[in-house]
Amino acid sequence: MPATLAAQTDPAATAESGAKVLHKETTVSKKGSYIRILVNNEPITNFDIARRAKFRQLRRMKGGTAEAEQEMIDEKLKLQEAQARGVLAPDAQVNAAFENFSKGNKTTPERMAANLDQFGVGAAHFKEFIRSQISWGRAISGKLQAQTGTAAQSKALFDIRKSGAAKPETTEYTLQQIIFVIPADKRAALLKARRAEALAFSQRYGGCESAIELAKELRDVAVKELGRMMAPELPPLWREEIEKTEVGKTTAPKETEKGVELVAVCKSRITSDDRAAQVVSQSQAFDKLDQKGDAAGDEYLAELRKAAVIVYK
Repeated sequence: MPATLAAQTDPAATAESGAKVLHKETTVSKKGSYIRILVNNEPITNFDIARRAKFRQLRRMKGGTAEAEQEMIDEKLKLQEAQARGVLAPDAQVNAAFENFSKGNKTTPERMAANLDQFGVGAAHFKEFIRSQISWGRAISGKLQAQTGTAAQSKALFDIRKSGAAKPETTEYTLQQIIFVIPADKRAALLKARRAEALAFSQRYGGCESAIELAKELRDVAVKELGRMMAPELPPLWREEIEKTEVGKTTAPKETEKGVELVAVCKSRITSDDRAAQVVSQSQAFDKLDQKGDAAGDEYLAELRKAAVIVYK
């Protein structure tokens, strides 16, 4: 945590948020772009706040400068925490989300960017908002999962054994991941062609044993053995597709931050061993945590605010 700057504390703001809120006389002219707020020594400019106020209008949210400032402070805290936890969303994922948002609004990323510029928001500002949303979700998920720990799993297994009840069953998959790599700077130019290659690969796929040989015929294609995964452990992005895929086949191609990907199901079997019981119990614990995810997120953000040093200039 950065050292507190020598300045006067704002008692009302401190009481409201729990943060160390300071006001410091600026040494620069308040013309053009200047730093308005420091959040743990990271700047928010008057330009950032003006764009956020317009972005809130675009989202049909009430409020003016004060609300825009608070939203920018919260966003900065979320990004800082995600960075500290190593879960900050990379540019490729943010750009992909921006592209998907554009498609959902029946336009192109270029047209969407132009519209945002015209409204005074800008694509870069919107993308940083997207980054904070993705990253904050990851940070909350990591915190909630850490809270469950292995103790809950062990207790569930002990309770099952003590009661004599049958262990829960689940499906165990053996999986392969096939990645049609696209460099971030060539995504727009190569995405369509790589998607077509991935679809052709899926149609020719003859099983996990021959995947590597098939991939050797193509350029920049990686085959990764994912090993065994229980159904509750499947990545949410792929779970539904994997569960519908026959053994020896692949899922449909999917755009990801790495490029275009497929997942192949090499084997599947029903199991009810100790590990299955632990995985199922953990999944059930996570589901309960997900149900209170919003409340947990609010509590988490309140903790970050309380520990923050916020300086108004």
